[in-house]
Amino acid sequence: MRAYTPQFDNPYPEGEWSEITDFVYASNLHLCRAMTAVQTRTGEDANYVLAQSYKVSFKLDTDTVEREIEVPKGMLTDLSSIPPGFRWAVNRVGPHLEATIVHDFLYIAWQDLAGHGARDEDRKFADELMRVAMKEAKVSGVQIFLIHSAVSLAGGSAFRNADPGTRYVEDETGGDCPCEGAPLVVPAPPPAEPEPDTPDSDPDLDNDDD
Repeated sequence: MRAYTPQFDNPYPEGEWSEITDFVYASNLHLCRAMTAVQTRTGEDANYVLAQSYKVSFKLDTDTVEREIEVPKGMLTDLSSIPPGFRWAVNRVGPHLEATIVHDFLYIAWQDLAGHGARDEDRKFADELMRVAMKEAKVSGVQIFLIHSAVSLAGGSAFRNADPGTRYVEDETGGDCPCEGAPLVVPAPPPAEPEPDTPDSDPDLDNDDD
């Protein structure tokens, strides 16, 4: 594998917005890890590689058409980066994984956009999109709160500080997968079921004095 810089559209919104709606997981998640990664790792664990590009779509409250974010094939990820203080309640892998993959991308994408820089509004968008994505994946409310709180409180330096290391890799032979062997495929979560409407009160039950 060798490092490379992918070409992608600016994933961050421009202008004012207040809500993210109509979120959809638009593709399966393909992950792989090179056979030598564990032996040659320099940190707590070896990174995984996004074996195929990964897509989600959504709307902002100011949009009339849907937007799409495509995370580039070859992005390195440590899965869900859970601070030690939260690991008693949240695992690195779970129904929140897809949301954190997109969040990882949004935390580094600005580094490959000429003249863009790390903007506070882009970090706010990344954190909110992850929250909405976790809700769509039916992550429990407690875990959504813990994960979103962790990135909101402790993610500032990770977002603002440019990563000088390798962020994306590709197969030097031009193969389909950056790692040897078949990738791990995580099917896209099904759409969340709408919450049932609360029935109106029965007027006959309200008039107890009659």
